[in-house]
Amino acid sequence: MVHGVGSAIGDPVSQRWVLDEIVDAYGATVVVERDAQGRASAARFDLTGLPRVDAMLTGQPVGGVPALVERLCGICPAAHHLAGVRALEALATTTPTPAGTAVRALLHHGATIETHAARLAVVDPQGAMTLRTFGKAAAAAAGSPGHFPATAVVGGVAGLVPSSACDELAASAGPALEAAVAIAGQELSTGAAGHPYRGADVALVGSDGHPDLLGERLRVVAADGTVVEPSAAPAGWDDLVVESVPGAPAPRPYLVALGPSDGGYRVGPVSQLRVGTLTTPVAAGLQAQWAAAGAGARVARAIITVHCVEAVAAAVSGGTLTEGDPQAAPGGFDQPGVGVGWADGPRGLLVHRYVTDGSGTLTQAMILTPTAQNERWLAELLLDAVDHPGAAGADGVVAGQPALEEAVREADPCLPVTSAPIGGMGLTVATVAASEPRRGSS
Repeated sequence: MVHGVGSAIGDPVSQRWVLDEIVDAYGATVVVERDAQGRASAARFDLTGLPRVDAMLTGQPVGGVPALVERLCGICPAAHHLAGVRALEALATTTPTPAGTAVRALLHHGATIETHAARLAVVDPQGAMTLRTFGKAAAAAAGSPGHFPATAVVGGVAGLVPSSACDELAASAGPALEAAVAIAGQELSTGAAGHPYRGADVALVGSDGHPDLLGERLRVVAADGTVVEPSAAPAGWDDLVVESVPGAPAPRPYLVALGPSDGGYRVGPVSQLRVGTLTTPVAAGLQAQWAAAGAGARVARAIITVHCVEAVAAAVSGGTLTEGDPQAAPGGFDQPGVGVGWADGPRGLLVHRYVTDGSGTLTQAMILTPTAQNERWLAELLLDAVDHPGAAGADGVVAGQPALEEAVREADPCLPVTSAPIGGMGLTVATVAASEPRRGSS
């Protein structure tokens, strides 16, 4: 970490810099529990140093929350933006207009394409660049040309999409879909099997029951395919999920219906494919191949990207982006209440839960990230990888160890470490005495 220490007297240009700490942006710690015989009984990704951003919203005037939420996270800003505005709409009992809903979906699908494109570059750099450009163009058409979005407002969106922007997206949709399908096909051909997971999958669905990244309902599917919860509304969140350690960086949430021990679950592209059949035809066909092959998250990301490209292509030809009222009259925040908003982002379900006492101020804020929800799944992945040959050097630092890296990339936590080049993660392995014999515990 570098600190500037004032300029010298009489020389306003010169500065003295003190280097007191070097932080590895791609570094992270894996904590491994071993028993007296040296056998690994549990592993976890250390999240203790990550502050929760909920506190930034607590005590803030409700009217200023959207501007804060836009910049809460530089990794998944669109998902936070949309989940936060939806939570405010729940507080104000305001429903966005059809046009506003369509423009929000354009932003969300574009942002998802752009995020996944970075992961897909390792397969096809040129195709990934085509997708990234298409995703950015979709977000810009929705009113968010920069990194941080500014599209949604309470009741809808700030403006509709220009017809010219729809025409440009329609013209570039073909090459983008071709690139996405080619990458998904390459990923499927590698035969990368998914990790067998014993927990449930959680993702959003639409009113028709099909996966929807901005769905109004939430579905829970057990590992054996049993539907635990078919269609939960945001208002039912408190009865659906509980944090074992409320407010902690690693809150360890679980599904109330399954209990603390068996209620672990995961979110993300794999879950988005497991809760139902996609609505877009090309992606749905790839989804069937993915399921038959038992493939994992890498392939799932590619298929969701195909789905998002198809969704954008359909939206720009449908007329809903350019016509109608962009915003409904927003309700007030003069009544006490709880509002929950969510979005199924590139890394999975993101939940914003706000509480107000009717004075126009947020008295509580809870944000549950995909990383926090996937902690138990990542723990299982790490445990399977930790005793892989060469998993840790004598100094405890793993540089480019394939098994551990692949475990982290599979769960894709919202951290810079996931953006490290292949072989470039610096994972420190910390060994502690076993506290629980159960595999995959965290």
